[in-house]
Amino acid sequence: MLNLTALRAFHEVARRGGVAGAAARLNVTDGAIRYQIRQLEQELGEPLIIRSKRSLALTSAGSSLYSRLSHVFQEMERACQSLSSDYGMDGDLRIACAPAFAGSRLPSVIKLFCEQYPLMTVRIFSIDMADDSMDIIISYGERPVPGTREAILGDEIYFPVCRPELRYEWDINTPADFARCIALHADTGADWMRLLSMASPQPVQFAQQIYFPNAAVSLQAARRGCGIAVGTSILCADDLRSGALVRLLDMVVPAPNPYFVIQPGAPHKESAERFVEILMAQVERT
Repeated sequence: MLNLTALRAFHEVARRGGVAGAAARLNVTDGAIRYQIRQLEQELGEPLIIRSKRSLALTSAGSSLYSRLSHVFQEMERACQSLSSDYGMDGDLRIACAPAFAGSRLPSVIKLFCEQYPLMTVRIFSIDMADDSMDIIISYGERPVPGTREAILGDEIYFPVCRPELRYEWDINTPADFARCIALHADTGADWMRLLSMASPQPVQFAQQIYFPNAAVSLQAARRGCGIAVGTSILCADDLRSGALVRLLDMVVPAPNPYFVIQPGAPHKESAERFVEILMAQVERT
């Protein structure tokens, strides 16, 4: 077995481009680093470093060893990290998610989850694949899948949104001003019909209308300045905080359905329980 201390010393020298940097990182003297590398070269029977007063360079053998050691030490760090993680969980987490939620709120939840559980692999699937093979289902409205379910923000509301500059370009102050606007519809346009019928006593006409397959695409088009869309308190929370989108007028209606977080089967995976906890905490602060 090669001396692990010597291998670590060589790796740090190559990584930091010099003996001094490696010595500082490992909290030893420069002489100790040089000694370890000489010992390693003797054991391997190969020169690893081209010695020069001006710069440090690796031999071909040194470059090859450094590349391999980088992978090895990374795996060692991951192994130790798993022990220090809250639960040391690993494996796959399978999530089927509604497209609008997947395109807006889900990425930040995944980021937080992966930071806490670095050995986990998260796999996202279309909501059309929601069945009992999934660990978590995030659905707009109910799904005929047995399991426990929890509603996310049952008091979610709908309202019109657009890029900030469009509000001023089209001078939108009343529902009648929508006559100058391009409407971005999700699916058949039922969301706009519901919003306008409940919020405006007068019929409202748009200058032009564009129909998209779902809210994920219509909201993305709104972020690009294509027109005005129907936003929701869940899906547009980050956009409103960042200023990417703004609410128009004082038009709001309750959402016809809540988002449900469904965990099929029993018992539930511990990783699924932790993911749902993070998800609910993030969304409930909307």
